[in-house]
Formats: sequence, C-alpha cells, structure tokens
Amino acid sequence: MLFYIALGMVLDEDLTGYDIKKRIEKGIGVFYKASFGSLYPALKKLTQEGWLVTCQQPQGGRLKIFYHITEEGREQFYHWLSKPMDIFEGTNTHLAKVYFFDKLPDAVRQQQLLKYEVNNMDYLEKLKSLERHFSQMTNKDCFYYKLSTLYYGILITQRTIEWCQHIRMQKPLPLLIEKE
Repeated sequence: MLFYIALGMVLDEDLTGYDIKKRIEKGIGVFYKASFGSLYPALKKLTQEGWLVTCQQPQGGRLKIFYHITEEGREQFYHWLSKPMDIFEGTNTHLAKVYFFDKLPDAVRQQQLLKYEVNNMDYLEKLKSLERHFSQMTNKDCFYYKLSTLYYGILITQRTIEWCQHIRMQKPLPLLIEKE
C-alpha cells in the first residue's frame, strides 16, 4: 500500500523523500505509519518500475532528489484508487484510499462508498447471526473474551456503516473535540 500512498503524495507536486514522509505523517499518520526505512526502498522500487522519475535540484545549498510521477504511475495510482474496497483488507487500507478520494470523479467515489457500505451491511448480518447463535449457548460465560471480539466486530461494523452514509452524503464533518 505504501507504493500507492507515495504515488498519491506526488500526484500534484514533485517532492523529496523527506517531504513525502512528512506529508504522510501530517495527513494519514493517524492511521498509517511509514518509516524512512520502508519509504526509501518503496521509492526506489517505484522508480525502477517507471512509475516515478527523479531529478536533482538545489535546495538550501544542497542538491536534493525530487520524485515526479510518470503517466504510468498516475494510471497505476488511479487503478488502485478506483478498485472497490474489500471489507477484509483492513481499516487502514480503506482510510488510505478515502484520503485520496478527492482525486476521483464523484460518481466513482459514490459507487465505491455505496458498495463498501452494502458489503459492511451484509457482514453485519453475518455477525448478528453469529450473535444469535452464541446467545443460545448455556455456557457462554466461559467464552466471555472470545465473544467480546464478536461484540467489537458488531460495534465497529455498525459505526463503519454510519460513517459511509455520512461521507457518501457529504454531510458536514463534526468536530469531535470540544472547544475550550
């Protein structure tokens, strides 16, 4: 996934590896971490694949390497971004994609989010079916922590569906931190 995140970061502007890392930290760093040790090999691989090219430019009295996305890199990025989100890929993958959704046409965004919402609704029904099954157990107290993971899955999936509906309709995003 780091390949696509790096491509997305240089989509509109040539950046150094350091700048890409800082943008990741400031943008999606809440849910995705990239170390220099993973970023620079990814940038090297993207360059070898022809998805990025480099150029050296003076900056601050030093020559710095800037990364520029190629047309093939742009195509690969949009291909990844347009692929449907699989609910089993993990939240971080989904959030990384959604972070770049402003780069997609509205119709594609809407389709992606609706499909993701529907898939989560189907999954929620499966989880609730399991809950009904386990609620009939006479010794369910012996499995409290195992069942707590089912409870977690139900709560997270319900909130994910609400989130999808909220952003699909582009409702205002509430500030979650109270003002002092």
